[in-house]
Amino acid sequence: MSDQGLLNYRWAVALFEGLVGAGLKGAVISPGSRSTPLTLAATLQPQLEWQVVLDERSAAFTALGMARATGGPVALVATSGSAPGNWLPAVMEANASGVPLILLSADRPWELQQCGSNQTTDQIKLFGDQVRAFHQLSEATQGEWAPRLRAQGRQLVLASRWPDPGPVHINIPFREPLVPEAVPDPGKKVEIRPVELPRLQPSDELVQRLACRFPMGPGILVCGNGLEAPEPVMKLAEKLGAPLLADPLSGLRFPGEASPNLIATYTRFLEDETTRDALRPDWILQFGAMPVSAVLQRALEHWKVETHWVVERRGRWTDPLGLGVEMLPVQTAPLCTALLESTVTREEPAWLYRWRHQESADAGAMPFQGALLQALLGSLPDQSLLFCGNSLAIRWLDAWSGSGERQIAIHGNRGLSGIDGNLSTFLGMAGSWQGSGRKVALLGDLTFQHDLGALANAGETDALIVVLNNGGGGIFDLLPQKRLPHYETCWRTPQRMDLFHVEGLFDVGFQRLEALEEFPEALQRAWRHGGVQVVEVILPDMQV
Repeated sequence: MSDQGLLNYRWAVALFEGLVGAGLKGAVISPGSRSTPLTLAATLQPQLEWQVVLDERSAAFTALGMARATGGPVALVATSGSAPGNWLPAVMEANASGVPLILLSADRPWELQQCGSNQTTDQIKLFGDQVRAFHQLSEATQGEWAPRLRAQGRQLVLASRWPDPGPVHINIPFREPLVPEAVPDPGKKVEIRPVELPRLQPSDELVQRLACRFPMGPGILVCGNGLEAPEPVMKLAEKLGAPLLADPLSGLRFPGEASPNLIATYTRFLEDETTRDALRPDWILQFGAMPVSAVLQRALEHWKVETHWVVERRGRWTDPLGLGVEMLPVQTAPLCTALLESTVTREEPAWLYRWRHQESADAGAMPFQGALLQALLGSLPDQSLLFCGNSLAIRWLDAWSGSGERQIAIHGNRGLSGIDGNLSTFLGMAGSWQGSGRKVALLGDLTFQHDLGALANAGETDALIVVLNNGGGGIFDLLPQKRLPHYETCWRTPQRMDLFHVEGLFDVGFQRLEALEEFPEALQRAWRHGGVQVVEVILPDMQV
């Protein structure tokens, strides 16, 4: 008579050996019974770092943050039923933003499907086309299946990383008994052979065509979220004498070195029609996603230049404004390197000067939001992490962050731009962050409340969370919805929660500020105390 519990465990071990051998380093586990073989295999695998998060929705966003911080895939483990369904919001964000996740859902065996069995639902292709691949395993049986299971693990890691990074799902049914008769020894160390990823090189014809077009008129480089290689882009901008318009999530505003071509305040001066017309380029080379700035988007629509290239290595069509762009499905670094080698240096200092003049001319007195952001960014040393929430926070950051020579990594969930899971994502990033600097999140009050339970997962992380409290959805004060009936109830949604109580609920530090002058000292107190610190900033009514 076979030990079914041991068979289940050995299948899970072989699968994790394949995953870890291909480069998987982290896992987030939510507790459950049917997933016991997976949990046991993950926690006994000596080369895998893991943590437990009770809420599967929060667990998925935590894994998303870990994957953002490390650049590699992170596994999720959950039991059957509604548990993996809670992953969906994070899976959607990972799909849209190209973040690799390995989804391991436990399931009931075939004989318990479609018969009213408890905690059982159809988990086949549960996430539809939100995942890059779906695999369905059979129940664990006797036989020499370990090599096939290891290969399945490698295949999952590869599918999560190439050609279009994102989530993959494997559904694994287990028969009872789920627990081996004897607790097995820890898993053995495996040889790490990370999957090889090809480089998408530009053709000689493409490089020549771009190189010939650059000298025919002044142009700009536009960089959005998802830029994979900041340094070659900065070098290319300098060689072309082209302004480099950098979104706050591009990695270029605080890249660790100075760039004379960097333009960060375009949101504040391109609103002016005369200025916008004077700065019309003849060509645009865009890297990454469409920038956050609505002002820049309107300028791109207004200019609608004939030559507008978008570099998108995943091959995704990126033209939400309908500008008729030409998509270039190549990687940033090889393209920039080839262009640097083949492009003649363009000497047109007057063009760059016009942009630089606007950048410096706009550096006058700052409003509340600008002063607050400058104080926050000024407190961050090299190799710091700043996670920015959506809605109001990212728009403030776009307009008022400025730029600097320190290296500050700025991230956000802009794939689908939701307010859900932002706190979990940040804490996942903070726990995996390898930089020596500080870790900060800038969130609106609704974003913070939406994911408040994530504070239970903070552990020993040193992190600061700045909550911008404007009494609900203040961004709607700027939108047409403000004129509608039931505006306060349905859109503005003022909250009655007193954030002071998070200190006792979650064992975190808390400060509340009502004056900007208090902010610098509040930051210093937070840094001195360590652990997770929450600083709530009550915003004046007009600061939306």
